[in-house]
Amino acid sequence: MTIEPMPEGRGRYWNGKCSHPRGGCGAELFEAHCRIRQQRHWGELPRLCLCYPHISRVENAIVANGDRAWLLDRKVAKELKRIAPYAKTALRMRRAFTSRVIQCALDDGITQFVELGSGHLHTSAAHATVVGADAEQDPTIVLVDHEPLVLAHAHGDFKDDPRARHRSAMVRGNVFAVGKMLTHLSKKGLLDLNQRACVLAVDLLHFAEPEIDGRSVLWRLAQHLHPGSLVPITHLADEPLLAPANADDLVALRSVTARWCRAHQRCGPPHPRPCSVDEFARLIADLDLLEPGISTARSWPEPEQSRHPRAPYTLAAVGRVPERRADASRAGAP
Repeated sequence: MTIEPMPEGRGRYWNGKCSHPRGGCGAELFEAHCRIRQQRHWGELPRLCLCYPHISRVENAIVANGDRAWLLDRKVAKELKRIAPYAKTALRMRRAFTSRVIQCALDDGITQFVELGSGHLHTSAAHATVVGADAEQDPTIVLVDHEPLVLAHAHGDFKDDPRARHRSAMVRGNVFAVGKMLTHLSKKGLLDLNQRACVLAVDLLHFAEPEIDGRSVLWRLAQHLHPGSLVPITHLADEPLLAPANADDLVALRSVTARWCRAHQRCGPPHPRPCSVDEFARLIADLDLLEPGISTARSWPEPEQSRHPRAPYTLAAVGRVPERRADASRAGAP
């Protein structure tokens, strides 16, 4: 089927709430104060909006040719690829980063994995890497996402793959409420908090509402996880790690990133917001970073060397949970 291009800047964008004429999606539940509350509490989950595209389905359309995307999702995916021709490669680089991180954790003896904001099971690089690991290691993974269709599809995928059922589980919940989330997973027997784990926050924090402090999310992870656990983080950025060789490259990066984020506003919330290198460094300040420190999803575990950044540009780091001090505290942290 031929998908007509969507004129940039025209058509329907998110205007603050779902405006279905009959209120079929529960318009009031999508207003800003409700979205903030939903990201702060484990059990308060957004309703399914059938009127707007969703980022998990849009990414499915970019990476997996839309086998689980709807027409509107595929239209947004086409617009994103037109704005940033590097988009499909960037998502593949993110998948490769995830696979490398999991292999690094397995080599370090970690066998428990949690993927936050996992999206669809069959496009999850984390799930594929864990399920495909050696039988002797026998790792497990819990995928957490708030989108009900993601969970529904996962149940079908588990039925088709006995090995996936043995090594993985999917839970619906708010991934930003990390304290309640980890406690819930522990009570369900899905995660042993007395053992090291690898909790992936890949392309997650740039979807936090502005009122949610991303650093506090990672700090609370560090407070609940066993010392030595790993936390891989990536974040959309509109500033490159290294100064571009050409000043026009920086202008282009910022312009394309702004258009990329604007196009995401055709979807229901949350919407991505880029960060600077300094802002990313602040987010991860409570973790001990593995070498080489801050890099990019394309380059890690090597340092970034490219001076020709292309959008969507993704900063990356892998943090290790430090040993806890007896006087460890942080005023104002939830």
